[in-house]
Amino acid sequence: MRNRSILSSLRTYVKRARTTVERSQLEEAPELVKLAASHLDKAASNGIIHPNQAARRKSRLMKLLAVVASAENAPEAAAEKPAARGRARATGTAARGGAKATATRAASTRSRSTAAAAPEKAPPARARRTPAPKAAAEKPAAPRTPRTRRTTTEK
Repeated sequence: MRNRSILSSLRTYVKRARTTVERSQLEEAPELVKLAASHLDKAASNGIIHPNQAARRKSRLMKLLAVVASAENAPEAAAEKPAARGRARATGTAARGGAKATATRAASTRSRSTAAAAPEKAPPARARRTPAPKAAAEKPAAPRTPRTRRTTTEK
């Protein structure tokens, strides 16, 4: 019950900061984001919310502020720069420059550019290896002792 009022005020601080940032009121926004971050830290230190939740919410507020501020400061730079297509960056083997990954990347680029022109082919069937036949040699039965369990019936 005691935490309810604190959680309510936290939501109010965060919402006020978020709406100020979204309305692009950059004079007031940094102070309100700082105030919301301070209250989130206090709530986390008192055990009202988890510290990771406080960090996540502060991070989202700061990121929103940075995105809006950069959009406000450089609108003409965004207009001159063409829109990016595709993925932002390569990951895994392709980023390290592996030969197989380069071939796969080239093939995927080709398939994207010619997808509208050519009908799609079915992928080739993969050849499956059949397991080698097992030898018919059976193990000799272990000698029977009083402690061995009978698992099969003896003939």
